[in-house]
Amino acid sequence: MKRFLKLAACALLLGQLAYADFTQNQKVRTSFDILNDLGSRKLLNLKDTSEIRGIMVIPDVVSGGLVVTTHTGDGIFVGRNDENEWSSPIFINFKGGGIGLQGGYKSTDLVVLFKSRRSYAGLINGKGQIDLSADAVVLAAGEKAGVMSDLPEISAWATLRGKSRGLFAGVSINTSLIVVDKEATYDYYDRMYDMEDIYNNSPKDSRYTKTLKEVLNKYFK
Repeated sequence: MKRFLKLAACALLLGQLAYADFTQNQKVRTSFDILNDLGSRKLLNLKDTSEIRGIMVIPDVVSGGLVVTTHTGDGIFVGRNDENEWSSPIFINFKGGGIGLQGGYKSTDLVVLFKSRRSYAGLINGKGQIDLSADAVVLAAGEKAGVMSDLPEISAWATLRGKSRGLFAGVSINTSLIVVDKEATYDYYDRMYDMEDIYNNSPKDSRYTKTLKEVLNKYFK
């Protein structure tokens, strides 16, 4: 009986690990699909991508409410390290609220670009989180994003879920908090890493990480 219980516990643990691995792999895959879609359709409208130091992709951000609203989502972050190479992905949680957001309920894909390492340093220096400042954020969508060569410190693009364009105009994400999801990150790499080590590409690239970096190098050289 004890042996049976041990075997059952092992089977349950292996099943949970397999599911976690599948979930994180799918999140990375969805993220590079979003970047590939935006890049191939040139929706980002960027003349010079070399100044982009970090990118956050949050698939399926859920927004709801009327005057006072909330938004939540999970995604990944990558940044250019000291070798000017794109890092392996770090998994993150995105949550917050605001006043003046469009009413109703919608699901969108969000891409946030960082112009300096200072903007996202809190994700990799042990703090494990960053706040998005209203003064530094420009939110745009569609083929006429309105953000060209004069890229702000942080810029964001939002597209309707399942489409390549959409309207998320008038949306403030100034109260948004980005927090490192350590459990999801450890699940993806099957071991515990410091975020700084992941940023500097210590983990061996899986096929999902390799494809993600291929897409990044294609559109953000």
